[in-house]
Amino acid sequence: MTDEPLVSILMNCYNGERFLREAVQSILDQSYQNWELIFWDNQSTDQSAIIFKSFNDKRLKYYYSSKHTLLYEARNLAYEKTLGNFIAFLDVDDFWKNNKLEKQMKIFSEDPSVAMVYSNYYFKNEIKNTNKIQYKKKLPEGNITDILLKDYVVALLTMIINMKFITHKHKIFDSKLHNIGDFDIAVKISLNNKVACIQSPLATYRWHGKNETILTREGHIKELETWGKEMLNIPEICSKDGFKEFQNKNIYLKGMLYVVKGDLLSAFKQLLRLSFGKEKFKLLLSILLPLNILKKLRT
Repeated sequence: MTDEPLVSILMNCYNGERFLREAVQSILDQSYQNWELIFWDNQSTDQSAIIFKSFNDKRLKYYYSSKHTLLYEARNLAYEKTLGNFIAFLDVDDFWKNNKLEKQMKIFSEDPSVAMVYSNYYFKNEIKNTNKIQYKKKLPEGNITDILLKDYVVALLTMIINMKFITHKHKIFDSKLHNIGDFDIAVKISLNNKVACIQSPLATYRWHGKNETILTREGHIKELETWGKEMLNIPEICSKDGFKEFQNKNIYLKGMLYVVKGDLLSAFKQLLRLSFGKEKFKLLLSILLPLNILKKLRT
């Protein structure tokens, strides 16, 4: 028997056959061995189940959802099946370095006051065939709520959470969220707890143009807007300097969405709401310049 803590890994899947094998293999290759993989099949119609079940390891546990749900409701349903006190996440598009769990769990063992450990990661563009480190700057750690509100840098595929710091043990995420559940939980965990970070990349996020976050951009912005309104009732968050920057950035994102849709009048209304700064200038430029010119400037 190992004395290492059990890490429960949640892998939610809906028609993820294309990259699934590589994702699962990256877990099997971990140098840290005491883990279980909870595979939650959100009623896939492709070969995902067949691919997953082709692996022969008792730590791999397959569950088929009784109904198709929103993503973070599915993550909560997967969490109900876990046995570990530490929870990690990997989606079917992405994969880990083989020492990810080992490096992160070492931090938890050295400092029991740490509630969450995350890391830098690679951004792999399947269309352009590039693979780059996502962040060149030093990533924040410690008490970082204000920083996360200004600039959210915690990717779900890099997170490990010590569940003893979670108040509501029956679920991790807000089930009504589909896009920003990881942002919500990371900010809330960081409020009264220490967050640690490994600066080197321990995982790879794969962008292929059909990612869930890309396909639901409008929903993402709406969820951020709703979340911001709800946080007005939580003084520990809305009193932070970073909260004002969070609100301003979301107004900018909403304005840019209107620009892409060709609704310049609505974009201009968002411009009037923005505080003076680089977002206001960028949105003004986007409104004034034709979209084809903006695309050329970004390339």
